[in-house]
Amino acid sequence: MLGQMNRFAPSAGRPKTWLALECGAVFLGVPAAIAARWAPVPVIPVLLGMTAGCWLTLEWQHNIRVWSLLRPQVSGHEWRRMLVLYLIVLPGLVGLLWWMHPSLIFALLCHQPGFWLLILLAYPILSVLPQELIFRAFFFERYRPLFGRGPGMALASALVFAFGHVVFHNPVAVVLTFVGGWRFATTYQRTSSLICVSTEHALYGCTLFTIGYGPFFVDRVWWVGG
Repeated sequence: MLGQMNRFAPSAGRPKTWLALECGAVFLGVPAAIAARWAPVPVIPVLLGMTAGCWLTLEWQHNIRVWSLLRPQVSGHEWRRMLVLYLIVLPGLVGLLWWMHPSLIFALLCHQPGFWLLILLAYPILSVLPQELIFRAFFFERYRPLFGRGPGMALASALVFAFGHVVFHNPVAVVLTFVGGWRFATTYQRTSSLICVSTEHALYGCTLFTIGYGPFFVDRVWWVGG
């Protein structure tokens, strides 16, 4: 596929200094401005606007057809790996919230099942897929000259992914998304599949909302009863 052929093509014409400034402005400056309320705009419209910009940049500047990255052809071993790790992590996520805020355990599911169902339907489309396009497909291609192709890239992706969640003004969101960001980054490195990494991201995200972590990951303005 054209996207796969160009995935590691040289990023000519973009000096590292400019790339570093651009990366800092987009992935540190934008979340910081929103968190500091210098740019009082809802998170989802910003996320969708960034998604459009990243999509066009991949298509026009990097000659990558984003649709080619949506291929689901991933080995059964990869899907099993994903499921086994999820089953190992799940009890820990429940235990952690029980320790921090036992009153939140399954609160959304029990008290607002309609809102819970709406989140499970909308979250993968409006949040997960855009985030994976931005923080994995775009970030890996655009900033490869800065961070390479190995662990350095995965770490950089996880760090900016976690920093993007400072907009929710709590350390729980930042810490959990750093851990998740590292996992998602390494999954994308192995598979080059947005479908695979988005499925994994959605699995954990929907689980967090179901368990009761919602108030940590949704702007309180949009959190009904939060």
